[in-house]
Amino acid sequence: MTHERTSRNTVWLAPSATTFSCLCEECLDAARGAASFLDAVRVAVVRGDLALDADVAFARCAEGHEVVLRRGSRPPSLTRRDARQLQIG
Repeated sequence: MTHERTSRNTVWLAPSATTFSCLCEECLDAARGAASFLDAVRVAVVRGDLALDADVAFARCAEGHEVVLRRGSRPPSLTRRDARQLQIG
């Protein structure tokens, strides 16, 4: 039997982004309670470059967890603008 795995590590990027920096959610969860927040962030950080014509790409954190990079104006679940959303421009 095959199970389709949905990545908790999905990062949405602006249409013009060519670089990214994010945190691996799986690493942060694994470090919860076992490490200081600063140590957890140091292990969980994922950085890289992205081709401008790539709509979807994949990266791996230092522990090997997959991070899915998706290009779009906003995630499908956030179709409406909400004043509580963080807007990075």
